[in-house]
Amino acid sequence: MTIRNLSSLGFGMAFILALCGVFSAPVYAQEVMLKWGFQEGSQTVTEINTRLEMSVPGVGPQVMDQTLTIRQTVENVGSNGEATLVAKTERLVMEGVGSAGDQFYDSDTGDMPADPMILVAAAMVGKSYSLVVGPEGTVTSVHGIEELIESLRTSFPPEVAPMLDEMFSAEVLIENAQTGFQMLPVDPIRTGDTWNTSFTVPNPVLGEMTNNITFVLEQIEERDGKTVALLSSTGEMVFDDPGGLAGLPMEVEVDMDADYTGSATFELDRGLTLSSTATNKLVMTMSGPDGESMAMPMTTVVTTELIEYLPGG
Repeated sequence: MTIRNLSSLGFGMAFILALCGVFSAPVYAQEVMLKWGFQEGSQTVTEINTRLEMSVPGVGPQVMDQTLTIRQTVENVGSNGEATLVAKTERLVMEGVGSAGDQFYDSDTGDMPADPMILVAAAMVGKSYSLVVGPEGTVTSVHGIEELIESLRTSFPPEVAPMLDEMFSAEVLIENAQTGFQMLPVDPIRTGDTWNTSFTVPNPVLGEMTNNITFVLEQIEERDGKTVALLSSTGEMVFDDPGGLAGLPMEVEVDMDADYTGSATFELDRGLTLSSTATNKLVMTMSGPDGESMAMPMTTVVTTELIEYLPGG
């Protein structure tokens, strides 16, 4: 069995953390209200780095590195607090190393990748779509996907085209976008307080993947003249029973004693995610009709960094 590409959970979000209470209190003792707040016309450019390390039975270790550069522009903010954002992938770099063969792609070179899975991902570079995010952090809809899919369909060979509807469906894009816009607590919180979020991401290999995450406000501090909030997170990933993989007489079981940890740094004054890190570790155990099983451990590390901010107005 050859596993060419696995979609990893991407982790990243943007908050406005407004200080509440008595201004004369020490910054670490103040309550903060976590709420979304978008400035019309503002832009953020974020670099997302993903490293996937896995050991494939019969193939050996595989490492895939991916770097995405994404620009988001706040197009408008409604009276109800809902914001329409335009997202555009400006650059994609992918590098795979393993015994099955090495591969490299950089969208800045203008060369088209040979691998069909990378080809689909590369097709997003330079394309835009919009999403609507509510004031509480809920991604409610995406727009412009149908036109995008149709434009891509004519560019791909027939064997790749069926992937488009699955990879770029509204449901998939909404749930994937939700990973960057977490549900926020409704009440003010202070250092040491926790809150929980849960969201589901469709996965074409493993079925639906539900992420149950607990966040902790660890600290509020001053850095280089800026007030930042330090968050930590832990959680679990729960998979629906995916059944057998297509074309293989195998049952697939995912060990859900998966280890998930994360951290993030937010600037309170502008309400921006400065950086974040998330680590997912899980083991997928595949068992065949003869009762034999083989384990495939996977570790995914996702880091994000804000590399540019342009204010609106």
